[in-house]
Amino acid sequence: MGSNSREVEFNVNAYTARLIGRENVSKLEGAVLEIVKNAYDADAKVFCLYYCEAHDCIYIMDNGVGMEEEIIRKHWMTIGNSSKRSSYVTEKKRVQTGAKGIGRFALDRLADVCNMYTVSSAGGIEWSVDWRDFNGSSNLPEVKARLTDMDEKLLEYVSVESWPNKKMAQLVNSLDFTGNGTVFCLEKLHDEWDSATMSRIKNHLENLLSPDVVLDFKVFFFADDTSPEDAEIISSNIDNFDYRISFQVQGEGVGIRILRNEFDFEPEEETIFKEAGFDKAEQAYFHGKIKELEFSFEQVGEKKNLIGDFWGIFYFNKISTSINDRRRFYYRDISGRRNLTKEFGGIKVYRDHFRVRPYGEYGDNDFDWLELSARKNRSPSGFGSVTGNWRVGAEQIMGVVAISRENTNLEDASNRNGIQEGEGFWQLKRLILIVIQEFERDRQSVGRKLAEYARVKQWRQIRRDRLNRYAVDIGSLYRNIGVQLPVFASDESEIVPVGEPLESDYILELFEEEKGQEIKELRDEVKMLQALATTGILVNMFMHEIRTLTNNIGQELDAAFEAIKYDEDMEAAFENIQRAIVFKKNFAFWFGVTIDSIKKDKRKRKVHNLRNMLTKFLDTWDHILKRENVRFDWECDIDIEIRCFEFDMENIISNLISNSLCSFDREAEMPLEKKEILLNFKKRTEGFLITYEDTGWGLVPKYKERPELILEAIESDRGEQPGEKEVEGTGMGMWIVNKTVKEYNGSIDLSVNRQLKRGFRMLIRIGGQDV
Repeated sequence: MGSNSREVEFNVNAYTARLIGRENVSKLEGAVLEIVKNAYDADAKVFCLYYCEAHDCIYIMDNGVGMEEEIIRKHWMTIGNSSKRSSYVTEKKRVQTGAKGIGRFALDRLADVCNMYTVSSAGGIEWSVDWRDFNGSSNLPEVKARLTDMDEKLLEYVSVESWPNKKMAQLVNSLDFTGNGTVFCLEKLHDEWDSATMSRIKNHLENLLSPDVVLDFKVFFFADDTSPEDAEIISSNIDNFDYRISFQVQGEGVGIRILRNEFDFEPEEETIFKEAGFDKAEQAYFHGKIKELEFSFEQVGEKKNLIGDFWGIFYFNKISTSINDRRRFYYRDISGRRNLTKEFGGIKVYRDHFRVRPYGEYGDNDFDWLELSARKNRSPSGFGSVTGNWRVGAEQIMGVVAISRENTNLEDASNRNGIQEGEGFWQLKRLILIVIQEFERDRQSVGRKLAEYARVKQWRQIRRDRLNRYAVDIGSLYRNIGVQLPVFASDESEIVPVGEPLESDYILELFEEEKGQEIKELRDEVKMLQALATTGILVNMFMHEIRTLTNNIGQELDAAFEAIKYDEDMEAAFENIQRAIVFKKNFAFWFGVTIDSIKKDKRKRKVHNLRNMLTKFLDTWDHILKRENVRFDWECDIDIEIRCFEFDMENIISNLISNSLCSFDREAEMPLEKKEILLNFKKRTEGFLITYEDTGWGLVPKYKERPELILEAIESDRGEQPGEKEVEGTGMGMWIVNKTVKEYNGSIDLSVNRQLKRGFRMLIRIGGQDV
């Protein structure tokens, strides 16, 4: 080190300090938020913000603890040094919201000139600053504020008696502003405080505090012409809803409470409960009983709680319904219901009772911060659909997520705009989506039963109407030919001609045959789509190997061509062609379980001997699995016969094997000792039993307690989650298996997986011969 070395201090230009504040408090709404938070942190019971157009200034008042001179010098005047960083619980047990030491720049955002008068237990002090002094070339220590000792009362400082709004002056005089507190007079305003600005700020303040949380903190916002009734800010609340979903994350558990308020079955309730299949427990949920669900973190797919305890409450609200849907699903009357999403917003986050912007803010990019719209687009099934999972839209659900400063890994972003993205924030999103998914699952279970009930009811009505018409037509026929009419029996709206069952039944059979042909054509189209979906799953899974085989075939043929044309080396060319043939054979095996599955002859429903039908297909899989180092054993009784589509049975097997291969490849600390798949077909008195087992890692914890969830559409432990890298997984394979099994009067039993520590087991019962 040279003898001339010396230390050099860092310095900050005053304008740079101002830019830091402007960057963190860039919007008018954000500035107002910071000022209200400061009042709340000071244990104030009352906060007032008054835009006085006549005086062209803003008055801000709170009755908090005020500031002593030492606090002003060490914290208020020192950028980045907040007294709330280490000690953030107030005497009134409020958890303070600020900690960065830059919230005072909110005053700079509102106006150039700021005069503050604060009264604490040590007395009164006036603090004045002109923020324009920060615009020059001076260094930060050269910019000064002025402190003056004073002994006025707070309301005398802002001359309440001279306010043009006399009614509010009278109201403020009646509030508790006689002791400690802080008031500001802001001049040289930066914004035009017109009616649109006032309306925007009021709406923002209504959503600033979480509903029904802060009961000892009143906020008033007014102008010269505001009435006392309109001046008080009332937090938005929701009392008209279809579903209310509350949740509590505590320790390593998640508790969810679901209240249904959407359906009104009177006067058909008893009939609906019976015919739609609602048991006693389900019936109670329609009568105000809260459905309670409890899950461990392991069960919802989380390793541990990275955040800490937090809670929330959501509301599902339909804005409009069609006449047809109201009839099918027995919705309560929602006529006159307001679009609360525009008023309240979406799902908002509150930290220690104060809004964390901009989550859930209507019209903002982060309104749909949980990406519910994209999620709905991936699963666009309608309510009551049997073939998919209904997803709630971003504008149909609103509510509150309440976090705290004490929550770890949920730090505010440095620019005061949201929460820093990271493991904690991603887990927060995942847990919220799990809560929403349980609500969706509950509502869809109701919708499916009501949709099926409506379908059966409609079919019965069609039969009645047609039989009535047939009865009338038969009566006309008898009269025309001069034969005496038979006796008719009347049962409500159904009229059946006594003694003429053949005629009416025959006509009905013709009708059913015509409809049956249409249904058959639609069913064939659906089955083709299912087969194509299974093919897509397999091709996607083994795309790398298929590409490798394709490239190898091309390279060997190119080498053979060059050996013949340029080197005239027939022996080398022959070896290249032989290797290409081997690759081609391996490639052909993939066609055996993919493209071959949709051959036209496999799309004909006929009686098959199951063993004969599946032997070639299973031998093909055996060859493929050996290349994957998987041992595959299968057995089938020789006398099982079934009338089926061949590709239906193949689809079941291919999707099960596909899941097993994914389980074998799952990342884990220890490698699997063995990879085996066992498949057995056993004849029963009626139909047959399929037993499928593998030695993979088994179901992930989120499915252990409820393995039946894997049968739902778009349900996959390989699906993308917030904060995780995007991975492959359609969530359609097991849904196709379940749907196909049901078409053959079958059922699936996954219960044994609850006890299995490793591996997967499924029992599939297929019905009788002609299904």
